[in-house]
Amino acid sequence: MTEIIRLQPHDALPEAAPYALVIRRFGEDDPNATVTEIDFFGRHPTMTLAAGVWEDIVHQAAAEAETRGYDVLYAVDRTAGAREQEIISHHGDHGVRSEELSDTDLEDGQSGTSLLDRTNNSGYFR
Repeated sequence: MTEIIRLQPHDALPEAAPYALVIRRFGEDDPNATVTEIDFFGRHPTMTLAAGVWEDIVHQAAAEAETRGYDVLYAVDRTAGAREQEIISHHGDHGVRSEELSDTDLEDGQSGTSLLDRTNNSGYFR
């Protein structure tokens, strides 16, 4: 039976294949839209768009992963974080809060919100 591992909204995706993934995220061209995908990495490089209730989609993806011989299905709803829910409640307005977003990953030596944050005033890296 395929094991369902639920990730938190901001958890990193696993790097080692094979695994199946069901992910819900904001649409790239429409911040009001959400997209749900079922991906199979390793043996079956396919992607399927899914529609419906999140829990039903997760169980459908697990059944398909089982059929394809995957031991693990990762499930992550990228729209379920507190900030994301606030954005949804404001119809996709990402400016709903005034604090600066951060993309800091100290383990990888990355800090700040963009590459420009790592430059000095002259535009060259420190």
